[in-house]
Amino acid sequence: MSEVKSYRKPYTPKVEWNWWTKVPYLTRYMVREGTCVLALFVACELILGVFLFAMCNLVDNPTEADVAPYLWWVNSFVGNPIVMLLNLVSLGAVLYHAVTFFALMPKSMRVFMNKNTTDLVPDYFMLGACYGALGGATLVILIVAFATM
Repeated sequence: MSEVKSYRKPYTPKVEWNWWTKVPYLTRYMVREGTCVLALFVACELILGVFLFAMCNLVDNPTEADVAPYLWWVNSFVGNPIVMLLNLVSLGAVLYHAVTFFALMPKSMRVFMNKNTTDLVPDYFMLGACYGALGGATLVILIVAFATM
C-alpha cells in the first residue's frame, strides 16, 4: 500500500468576530435573532407569575398571607425598576420581531386563493391579517387587564 502525501493546504479564511456588522441585511438578521433572548426573559417571567399564582391558596375568602407568593411577584419582582426597564426593552424587541416576522410571512408562505387556481393571496391581505390579529389580541388583553382593575 502506498501512501500519497499531499502538500496542499486547505483554505481557511479568517472570520472576524464582527462579520455580521459589515452587511446591513446580516445586521438586521442578527438583531432579529438576538431578540429571542428578551422574548425568553418575558416568557420565563410570565411562567414564574403563573406558577406563583398557582401556589396561592384561594379557597373561601383568602387573606394576604394566602396570596403572598403572587404578591411578592407583583410587588417585588415585577415592580423592580431593573425588571421594568427590561420589560420595556423586551416590548420593543418583541415588536421588532413581530414586524420582521410579518414582513417575512408573504415571502415564505404560499397561500392559494382557492383549490382550482394557482393565484396566490395578495401580500397586503396577508400583512393586514397579521397586523389585524396582533391588534385584536392586544385589544382583548388590554380590555381584560383594565376590566380586572
